Amino acid sequence: MSLWYFLSDWLAAVPTRGALLKRVMINAAWAFAILVAMALLQVRAEYAAVVFFGVFAVNGVMCVVYERQRHQTRG
Repeated sequence: MSLWYFLSDWLAAVPTRGALLKRVMINAAWAFAILVAMALLQVRAEYAAVVFFGVFAVNGVMCVVYERQRHQTRG
């Protein structure tokens, strides 16, 4: 299975709120693991802040796209 296939499946339309929640939680778990690794490696706080707020941005975009898709399929 190629990386492109995985990413195209990940970025495809989200069918349910449960799938959206699952993706948001997976993103948060990855970010937490990266932040722990960055803390152990004593990386500068600016980089950790980028990871932390980047997760909020990515999850926010996923939620907005999900709501737009639901609105388009209803109307």
